Amino acid sequence: MTVIAQTIVTGVLLAGLYSLFALGMSLSWGLLRTINFAHFSFAFLTAYVTYELATTAGWDPLLTLVVTIPVGILLGVLLQLFVTAFPIDVFQTLIVTFAFFLILEAVMTLVWTADLVRIPLAANPYFTRAYAVGPLTVPHLGLLSLVAAALACGGVYWLLYRSHAGMGIRAFVQDPEMAAAFGVDHRRLSLLVAAVSGATVGATGTILGMLFVLTPTAAELWVAVIFAVVLLGGLANPVGVAGAALIIGLVESLTRQFADPAMARLAALAVLALALIFRPQGLFPSAVSGERE
Repeated sequence: MTVIAQTIVTGVLLAGLYSLFALGMSLSWGLLRTINFAHFSFAFLTAYVTYELATTAGWDPLLTLVVTIPVGILLGVLLQLFVTAFPIDVFQTLIVTFAFFLILEAVMTLVWTADLVRIPLAANPYFTRAYAVGPLTVPHLGLLSLVAAALACGGVYWLLYRSHAGMGIRAFVQDPEMAAAFGVDHRRLSLLVAAVSGATVGATGTILGMLFVLTPTAAELWVAVIFAVVLLGGLANPVGVAGAALIIGLVESLTRQFADPAMARLAALAVLALALIFRPQGLFPSAVSGERE
């Protein structure tokens, strides 16, 4: 029973990282109609910022959040300004942001080379820190991911459903003409959504930098699982993103423990395929009405 319980705990903690990573893309796709492939490069660019500040400047890795979050916000806002400056439809945003993804990957390779790097343990004590809860072990960084995801998803839920700005955002997505007639400032609210999306990806980057070995091409490894969480969770639905991340995280954790670890990611994608066969709209509803584009 202890092995099963520990496996479930691991899956829940993994779900925290997945939901935090996927939340920004879900918001961009659902509310801004931008399929932001560059989201993955944004995350690893901020991960490298954490690495650089921790190793070169001697910063505490957690303290780098005061830099990575603003960097993420800046990247998100700049991308939104670029997308709205040209007549780009939803499918074209995928192509454009994929180009940005490749450009940023090349830039990271030029700056940090293709070598594998990570923050030394001496500069990153959080990596080995863990808490004992009875017979279970809870890694510090896993718990940090879970708390960050809960705060992010909870904050986005409040923004969308409990604030005047959220009412305006949802109104414009559902009926742009009517919302504009009532004075909803779509440009300002779009930049707000882009900033929130960027803030979540900046926080994700710091956690990635503390958890994993970094290489510019590492972002490619996350594409499938994050798209799975976004598609299953319902666009711009923070509760759905958390629920989908929990399903994917538990499937991966159980597969690693009781089957072949190499099959964990494949098992998660199999869940996506089966779910979309029976529920093409995803397991959770979109936060806004209308067809998924």
